[in-house]
Amino acid sequence: MTLSRIYSWLIFAIVIKSAEANTQSMKMSLMINFKFQCANTTCLPYINIITTNVLSCQVACLVQRQCNAATFYRSTSNCKLFDDILNQNGNMLVDVDATSMSVISGTRFPPG
Repeated sequence: MTLSRIYSWLIFAIVIKSAEANTQSMKMSLMINFKFQCANTTCLPYINIITTNVLSCQVACLVQRQCNAATFYRSTSNCKLFDDILNQNGNMLVDVDATSMSVISGTRFPPG
């Protein structure tokens, strides 16, 4: 009985440790009814994907290291992921169909 408990705890610890090693976290600011309006064309999305909702779009950005921002369009379920948008919060354009989000600097863990 004691040996099976030890094995159970050991397996539990291994599973928890491997889950911790594969997690990333960051904070994102959410801007409802806004999309990015860039002064130049260098801030084009690096990928467009279809997601079911804004949360799925946010998760799609969270799992990719190079993603710094995303915009989700409700009518088309299109999610645009950006890797070169930094400090663009001052360049936002009103769009009632869009929800944009950007990574808050210094909150990415692990850094990279």
